Amino acid sequence: MMAQPYTYGVWIVKPGREADFVAGWRELAEWTAATSPGARICRLLQDEDQPLRFISIGSWDDKDAIASSRSQLGFQERIAKLRETLETFTPANLDLRAEVAAAPLSATPSPWVDHVERRHGRT
Repeated sequence: MMAQPYTYGVWIVKPGREADFVAGWRELAEWTAATSPGARICRLLQDEDQPLRFISIGSWDDKDAIASSRSQLGFQERIAKLRETLETFTPANLDLRAEVAAAPLSATPSPWVDHVERRHGRT
């Protein structure tokens, strides 16, 4: 059984560009969800102690889906636009090795997860 792949990014934003970055990242994530079969859920987190540091994580059906999404012109255009708001960006591909939930994942409602699950016919 193959491990579930994730994409991960550490984004250091230029001072004063935080709102622009979040808007651009949301546009990228929504575009990805709408155009990339195999995309599951994307999350963007902001560091409380270093507010210019953001972490993104996205789950995918498989590595081919990641490669296919990244090869699209729309992805490349949105990443280029995001880079205008950044000091640095460090991406990585990860494989899930363990997962623990305090409650069944289905007991934690999420409008975004519901949207993605409906879009991919998983509900």
